[in-house]
Amino acid sequence: MARSVDYDQIAKTYDRRYQVNDYSGVEAALIAFIGKQFSLRVLEVGCGTGHWLRLVSGSGIRVTGLDASARMLTYAKTRAPAAALAQGCAERLPWARESFDKVFCINAFHHFHDKVAFLAEAMRVLRPGGLMMTVGLDPHAGVDQWYIYEYFDNVLEIDRRRYPASSQIREWMRAAGFADSVTREVQHLPVRFAARAALEEGRLDKSATSQLSVLTDEEYRQGMDRVREAVEAAEVRGESLCLSADLRLYATFGAVPS
Repeated sequence: MARSVDYDQIAKTYDRRYQVNDYSGVEAALIAFIGKQFSLRVLEVGCGTGHWLRLVSGSGIRVTGLDASARMLTYAKTRAPAAALAQGCAERLPWARESFDKVFCINAFHHFHDKVAFLAEAMRVLRPGGLMMTVGLDPHAGVDQWYIYEYFDNVLEIDRRRYPASSQIREWMRAAGFADSVTREVQHLPVRFAARAALEEGRLDKSATSQLSVLTDEEYRQGMDRVREAVEAAEVRGESLCLSADLRLYATFGAVPS
């Protein structure tokens, strides 16, 4: 069964992730990717609430964002007022050939229904010498640990269906015509916190991450029951249960031949 997230439903609380997680490595990678050239035209596909558009706006850079969710774009208008915004799908970008110098997507590529079609579209709208970057998890690498994978059934398998391996992304990029396709780790996310506090602070709310949002209500309930049971069992022993994660985000790059 294909899993998807209704971002109209979670737009209001989406930006909480930027308050509780460290994305400094992704920020540095994006700033380096954009560079210091003036008069660039930059497109973010899957721009969400405009968090990353705001980061790269200004200094003569013309930024544009596309997202499928009208509610997310409503927030993006406030977060990134200098950006031009459009609602649409990644597989049919509504711009002419050679419209942009750089295209990027952060934690969005896995949501695109036809990833090969999107990469072909990115190639089409990029100018010769243009650059593409996508950032996301690679659950195929086998190095990630996450309390969500531990307590919620089938989430790791669902992620492996949603997220292509970095090697697959590079292969698709090369097939689309991109050159110099490479992948590098840009963010290491080790976290550890008290489970009881996480429950009280909403860090396990269904809208907290797409890994929980894609679950059915029953799947989510069962996982939450496991967390609560583990918390209570630890407290009976006089202990405090901690939840931990050790995740990595990877950036994959491609260049349009000049």
